[in-house]
Amino acid sequence: MPIFKALHILSMIAMVTIEIGSEFLYAFAISRRDVRGLATVHRLLEQARAGPASIAALVSGVVFGLLTAATGGFDFLDGWLIAAYVLLIVLIVTTTVFLRPALRLGRAAVEAEEGQGASDDVVREMAAHRTVLWFAIDVAVVVAFVVDMVLKPF
Repeated sequence: MPIFKALHILSMIAMVTIEIGSEFLYAFAISRRDVRGLATVHRLLEQARAGPASIAALVSGVVFGLLTAATGGFDFLDGWLIAAYVLLIVLIVTTTVFLRPALRLGRAAVEAEEGQGASDDVVREMAAHRTVLWFAIDVAVVVAFVVDMVLKPF
């Protein structure tokens, strides 16, 4: 049904916007070694409850995607859908690998700004974090998703 397809697309756009937007802000602050900026990003995204909103959008998107496939005559084992399932797992893993240390660094930056930790320690940890690499991987996976969904190459 077209409504399920529209809701699937809207949910996934919401999830990608929240995730990639959040990751971009974390990556930008971390790559600049900006403790104050990272603390601000962390506080804003925590207050906005970006994580739960992203998860809700993802779950909704998956449910509406499955409903679209079931009501639209798609075969759940078509190659492009299998590629989408794999890309979803990859996206969840890469996002987790990126965000766990980024969130930890964000909390440490907040603590340093509040005088409960040393900014120099946070900067050292920022320097060791592979922020740009993981962000680039997540963006590449999202691009692969779009190509897979639009072109259905398999």
